[in-house]
Amino acid sequence: MMGSMTKAALIWAPVNPQQVLLAQQTQEAARGLGIELLSLPLITATDIVPALAEAEMAQVQAIVVAADPLTISNARAIIDGCTARGLPSMHTFVFETRSGALMSYGADLLENYRSAAGYIDQILRGAKVADLPFQEPTRLTLSVNLGTARSLRIAVPPSLLARADEVIE
Repeated sequence: MMGSMTKAALIWAPVNPQQVLLAQQTQEAARGLGIELLSLPLITATDIVPALAEAEMAQVQAIVVAADPLTISNARAIIDGCTARGLPSMHTFVFETRSGALMSYGADLLENYRSAAGYIDQILRGAKVADLPFQEPTRLTLSVNLGTARSLRIAVPPSLLARADEVIE
């Protein structure tokens, strides 16, 4: 069982302007919670192993992986690297939890695709893209991998499992 978290790391891609804002907001949130946050920016996939080694040396208790094409396309390497170092990782998408990450919390991809299909339908019927409203995700999905939790010797609270949309054995 993990005690109170005091030190975590954020893996993110600084070439993505959204990620820069996310890193700043995550740093502020961590500070507000009394958690020291180690920033692990990735420029290329070759930065993954050194970043995870830095996290291990800094003795972080968990890693948050921000969703970006770089981190998503290299999810397997990040998940395997975290697991090999005994580091729990939180990702954005359910498929990452199914691939061995401890947990994920983020937009429901199927809902996003359905929404995109609706936009395409409107565009094909003559709607101007500029006239279509911006839509944010309305459903977020929490997924927990109990097999990973067991391998990392983390007891997942029943209250968290009760809130999860998907629990993977």
